[in-house]
Amino acid sequence: MPQIGYLSEDRLRNIPKRQWAAHEFSFYLHDLIAHLTSAAERHRAGHIQIKIETEKDIEALREASDPIDFLSVTGRTDEERRLMVNHICAALLPDMLHFIHAGLTALEKRKFTLAFACLRKPFNEGMPLIALLCADEEKFFTKFKTDPVDFLDGRRFHRTAKRLAIEAAIAKCSDLDFLSADVLYAYLFDFENPSGFAGLFDKAMHLVTRNSSIKTEAYNLNFIFKDPRQNDVYESSYQVISYVLLCIHLMQVELLKRMHFPADDYLKQLSIRAAGTYQALFLKGRSEIAGSINETLGGLMKCPVCNERVRLRKRTVPMFFVTENLECDQCGHVNQFPLAWLMSNHAGDGVNSQHD
Repeated sequence: MPQIGYLSEDRLRNIPKRQWAAHEFSFYLHDLIAHLTSAAERHRAGHIQIKIETEKDIEALREASDPIDFLSVTGRTDEERRLMVNHICAALLPDMLHFIHAGLTALEKRKFTLAFACLRKPFNEGMPLIALLCADEEKFFTKFKTDPVDFLDGRRFHRTAKRLAIEAAIAKCSDLDFLSADVLYAYLFDFENPSGFAGLFDKAMHLVTRNSSIKTEAYNLNFIFKDPRQNDVYESSYQVISYVLLCIHLMQVELLKRMHFPADDYLKQLSIRAAGTYQALFLKGRSEIAGSINETLGGLMKCPVCNERVRLRKRTVPMFFVTENLECDQCGHVNQFPLAWLMSNHAGDGVNSQHD
């Protein structure tokens, strides 16, 4: 797969060339989550309106330690839950992004131990917590309010519980129906999966490990003697990273919808572009999303150099969806294409339909 053009070659020089597009897509997903987090804050999507109706309310507000305390004291449970959930999302996602950014940057420098140590917290702890919010925010609110330690402690919120939370979130969120809780479990929590991250996360955090699947060998310390010139980590990592980041992004979209974020068509468009890029990079067979774009926007995709109609191919999908650059399949010329604008203007024509 050719370079997408989202990151400079200088940043990619230590990564195997055939993984450049996958690394760029991973960073694109990180930036997409960051962009939506910032946009939600600018639009005050997490804010709620509270009616102060009586002198008693005014007095309670003066005495409350914070708005959430006021809502709790005055029995405004629905508003309290909405504000609490919104507040958690606004704080948790940026924290996750800091670690994800550090992990992806470490991969650019072949610092494998640091990369997996950084990715562990947002993937194994943050993502399942977001899943709990998506699955049942009323239950989450009740448990979080009474005893967050007991609710989220590793002894209760263990690997199986996390899989169930992810499964429930996928069932609840319309845009997650093509994802699989079993796949996410295999990627993040199954020590028997040689292509997963469970073992790598533990090895990155501990010099020695006992689990039979990842037991430290004689005369060895986990990752300490790993040759940074080896490429095996890159070969197996990016599909996992992209799958998890795509899941986080789509869960974020679901939560933003509940906050009445004023851009539902825009959110749908971003989700389709992210899912379409993942499909082109990692899945076998034809890209159905690319086919939908060809059918809906094909009459507008014409090369300004050779004047031939351009068809979106699987290999050109990542560049098209991520950077809005369209490569002519006849002469190879690359030109800008107003994809976001056109998708917005064809929202009802099937272009914003997601395929399995």
